[in-house]
Amino acid sequence: MISDIVSSVADENYFMYPDWQLYVINDLYFVFFFARAYLFYLLTMYLLKLHRNLMELLHWGMIIPFVTAIILTITSNWTHFVYYITDDGYQKGSVYDYVVYSCLLFYEVISFAVLVIYRKNMPNITRLLGAMGFNFTILTGTVVRWMFPRYLLMDTFCLIAIIIIYLSFTNPDFYYDSKTDVFNSEALTYYVDEIRSFRYKRYIAVGLHNYKELKEVYGASSMDKGLKLIGSYFRNKYKNLIPFYSKEGRFVLIGNRDIEADKIIDQINQRFKESWNFKDTKMYFELDFVMTDENMTIESPERRLEVGMDILADDIELVPGNVRYVEDADVERVEREVYIRKTLKWVIEHETAEVYLQPIVRADNHQIIGAEALARIKDKDGNRIMPGEFIRVAEQNGAINQMGEQIFKKTCEYIKDNDLEKMGISWINVNLSPTQFMNNSLAFKYNSIIEKSGIDVGLIHLEITEDAMVDQMVLLRQIQAMKERGFRFVLDDYGKGYSNLDRLKDIPFINIKIDMAIVRDYCNKPDGLLPSLVQTFKTVGFTVTAEGIETKEMADEMYKIGCDFLQGYLFSPPVPIEEFKDYCARQ
Repeated sequence: MISDIVSSVADENYFMYPDWQLYVINDLYFVFFFARAYLFYLLTMYLLKLHRNLMELLHWGMIIPFVTAIILTITSNWTHFVYYITDDGYQKGSVYDYVVYSCLLFYEVISFAVLVIYRKNMPNITRLLGAMGFNFTILTGTVVRWMFPRYLLMDTFCLIAIIIIYLSFTNPDFYYDSKTDVFNSEALTYYVDEIRSFRYKRYIAVGLHNYKELKEVYGASSMDKGLKLIGSYFRNKYKNLIPFYSKEGRFVLIGNRDIEADKIIDQINQRFKESWNFKDTKMYFELDFVMTDENMTIESPERRLEVGMDILADDIELVPGNVRYVEDADVERVEREVYIRKTLKWVIEHETAEVYLQPIVRADNHQIIGAEALARIKDKDGNRIMPGEFIRVAEQNGAINQMGEQIFKKTCEYIKDNDLEKMGISWINVNLSPTQFMNNSLAFKYNSIIEKSGIDVGLIHLEITEDAMVDQMVLLRQIQAMKERGFRFVLDDYGKGYSNLDRLKDIPFINIKIDMAIVRDYCNKPDGLLPSLVQTFKTVGFTVTAEGIETKEMADEMYKIGCDFLQGYLFSPPVPIEEFKDYCARQ
């Protein structure tokens, strides 16, 4: 803007300057003018997190219009292509409009194109609209400049664009956490994004041990005050470190590679042995520390920090006051989870979840009487992911809701297309996870699927794991809503969760499935507890299924203590649903 004003004044008073000065002033203006267009484009690339591609050959090609325009401008002293100076002052060259507007429009069109293609890279719609806004403003300024070339209106539009950028992206309030008086998690994301490697940077991740429990003990208001004291301590004590607050009691301190991390951690531990006081309240905290191992081969700061924060979030394995070092194996584990999340998304979108059926047999004669529907998935390349991996991830990110619906729907379709009675099957169990029970529309959705399939709801039993019984009120409300629609329930994995006999009496289960670990322990070392428990269940009115039966001896023991049904690899592993009918015919 300054060079625009200076060059305009000089050109209006050309007779006061020698030609070489006019060329220098105008050349500087055009250099800044074209650079401005290129830099707005670069800003768009950065906001879309595409700046890591700046060294690629394709991106280097994007600088060609900028460089070409500058070369044509600087050589105009001899070629008169863009402009030239005569006795009558400043004159437009023969290709002025082509050079100026081609360069501007090239970067503006490309900016809009990448915004459309990579719009999902924006964290939210407000940021996307902000990026669209400042690019549209620049485009409008270009059109106005072409229509009214004698007026300095382009600078006004550029100033408006800068204001939009400030309000949408660079306002300091966006990156400040008022709870702790330090930078927030969004600032951390952007800062780490700017660091190409940790060769010159090092971080110490700090988390309050058992944060959620502490919040319940001290209360949310007191914890906020405690976090503010801790944030102030980090900010004032360690001037050579940049403190960030992530969430749920987790801080990150980032400094140069040569920081004395061990000394800093010792100092922090000493401080946290004392109380944190405000008014009449004293609070005591223990800390977890996470750092990257010096021998890590993975340099990506995002990956290192993401894994460190992930470890802090699950503080069960951490020892307060000690340092947990992030290793390559931790990064590989997180990358595996990212891959699984992407696969789950693809499976849900394309409805490719597979159903396997594992037989449930009578304990007295080992005849098939039922089956359990189990979910299996493959990635888009056909590689199978084991249930132990994908179910945990699906429950964490909520994908289990859509996955569960797919399995339930496909099981209903199978029942509709096959005569279970002729197959000797009385029911098929379908699992419900604790996460699904948080869905208030669960009963409505499942009832709609049943009605659409036209099957008898009694042919479907819903298995609930003990984990779902933590919140008794939610469980009872959901079960009551589904019971009114005719659904019947089975308690899965009894023995490794939170249920007790008193709670079981309040819930209309028809069957209790004993967890395989309990079954295995009893068969290895029999005692009187499990037989008494089975008889108690039967007295109350439940039937009992023993899971994890792998040998004939285990089957015999479970029959002796009164189990009604058995399930396990002794009888059959899970069978693909399309093969299950033939499997039953062979038995």
